[in-house]
Amino acid sequence: MKRMLLIFLCFTVLNAESLPFLDRLQQAKSGDYIVLEANNIVTLLAIRSINQKTLILEEISVPSRILQHKPVSWAAWVRGNAPGHTSWSMVEIDLKEQQILECYSFSRSAWIALSRQESLLATLLSLPLTPVQSQERRKIGPPPQEGETDRRAPWNPPLVYNGQKLESVLFDVYKTLWPQDGSELSGKTVSLYFDQASRSPLPYWIQVDTAHASASVRAIDSGKNLTSPFRTLPRRTPEFIGSPQRTKSGLRFALKSPKYYTDFELFAVDVTEKEKQIHPLDYSRLERNGEQVAIEVNIEHLEGVLSPGRKYTWLVVPVGYSESYTQTHKPFLWKE
Repeated sequence: MKRMLLIFLCFTVLNAESLPFLDRLQQAKSGDYIVLEANNIVTLLAIRSINQKTLILEEISVPSRILQHKPVSWAAWVRGNAPGHTSWSMVEIDLKEQQILECYSFSRSAWIALSRQESLLATLLSLPLTPVQSQERRKIGPPPQEGETDRRAPWNPPLVYNGQKLESVLFDVYKTLWPQDGSELSGKTVSLYFDQASRSPLPYWIQVDTAHASASVRAIDSGKNLTSPFRTLPRRTPEFIGSPQRTKSGLRFALKSPKYYTDFELFAVDVTEKEKQIHPLDYSRLERNGEQVAIEVNIEHLEGVLSPGRKYTWLVVPVGYSESYTQTHKPFLWKE
C-alpha cells in the first residue's frame, strides 16, 4: 500500500481539473521536502526540480523499526547517506501529460519500470477531487445528542515544520472515490488534507476509509533547502534497433528512446580515416509510439552528403542532452 499511496499522491497533485495543484507545485522550490509515515515505513519526498514541463521527486524510504528515533536534522540524515534506508530513487513526472517519464533507483543502481499494477494508477488522472465542506469534515470530540446543534470544531492533522509542531494550522480537505479496479484501494473513499499556507504542495494527511476501518498516511515533518548527494536524475541513452531499413524514399532508422527526449539530431560519421568527420543529416519524418521512435531520411539527401567508397557509422543525439548520444559500432561502406 505504501508504494500505491505515494504514486497516488504524485498523480493526485497533478489533477488540475479539480484543484489548482499545479499552481501549488509551481510555487515550490528545489529542496522542499515532506516526510511521510504509513504501514511502518517512513518515506522522505523532496522536490529536486520543477519547471513548466516536468517535476523530479527524490524518494527515500526506511522501516520505522530501524528509524526508531526521528533524526534531529533530516538534511544531515540525507547527507550521511540516509542510514538504514531500503530504497532511494528519483522519479520524473510530465506535468502536461501527467505521466511518469523516468524512475531511477540509486539503491539498485538501475532504472525501474513500473509494474502492471502501478501503471494502472494512471486512472487517477481522471478522478475528480471534491472539496469537503466544514460541516462534513471529521470533528473533534463526541457527536452531539440527537436534536442538538453540532458545534464541534473540524479536526485537523498535526503539522510539523522544520522539526517544530505548529499550532492552529488550517487545512483544505478534498476527497475522491477510488474506482473498482481490484486494487487495495478499490471502491474506497480517499481524503487529502492540504495546508492552507502551502508550506508543502503535497498533502500532510491522506485518509483511506473502509466500511470497518481506516488507514492513513501522515506527515511527521517537512521543510525546505534539503540537499542530496545525488545531483541529477541519471538518463538512459537512446538505442538503435537493428539496421536502417530501406523505404520507397530513403532510409528509416528505428530507435528505442525514453519519452523525455522529444527531438533528435542525426549524423553520419566518416570513419574511413583516423581523423573522423561528422556530417549532420536532415530527416524528413519523425514518428513516435511510446518509447519506439522512427526517423526517416530521404535518399536524395543522403546521396548529397555521403561520398561513395567511404565508411560511415550513424550517430544520434537527443536535442538538449548532448551527453546522451548513441552511435553504431559497425561501419558500413557507402555505395562504391
